[in-house]
Amino acid sequence: MGDFQLKKRIVLGVLALLLAMDGGLAFHNARLAVKEENPDARLKAESRQVALVKADVERANKIKARLPEVQKYFDQFETTLPPAGKGYSLVSQEIDDIARETHVQVQDRKFHEKEIPGRSVNEVEIEALLDGDYAGIVRFLNRLQRSKNTYVVDSLGLDSATGTGAGSVSQAPPGAVKVSLHLRSYFRKT
Repeated sequence: MGDFQLKKRIVLGVLALLLAMDGGLAFHNARLAVKEENPDARLKAESRQVALVKADVERANKIKARLPEVQKYFDQFETTLPPAGKGYSLVSQEIDDIARETHVQVQDRKFHEKEIPGRSVNEVEIEALLDGDYAGIVRFLNRLQRSKNTYVVDSLGLDSATGTGAGSVSQAPPGAVKVSLHLRSYFRKT
């Protein structure tokens, strides 16, 4: 039994020695990983960082100082928008007039209104299907862009210009295209 106790103490001693050596190596490795920095280089880097932060603060202060001016422009813009009571008929009439002048047909017109929080403005999404030749649709979009009313074209999608269903015959002339149009306009709350 004494032989077992001796072996046990030797194994524990060797294990303790290995753990102490492992701890010493970990400490030495950590010291090697720490990079010796030049104080001048560190000062330059921190000075550069301070200059960047000061420039950001200065830019933010300039933006903050211009906020009343920008708010004034937004308020002026809102007064140029058509009132909500007349907006739908005004927009419909303008789209119809532009379509007639550019030889484009407007079909399936849908309006979706939503309120813009914090502003006295409503946003109206307009969906329509335009049918005509390519040049006419381009002229329609150009006229819409030059309108005195505000329109934001969100998307255009090319649809099939042929009829649907079994046995249907295309009634569209050659070169005709159908384009799905999604746009937004804005009305002033009354």
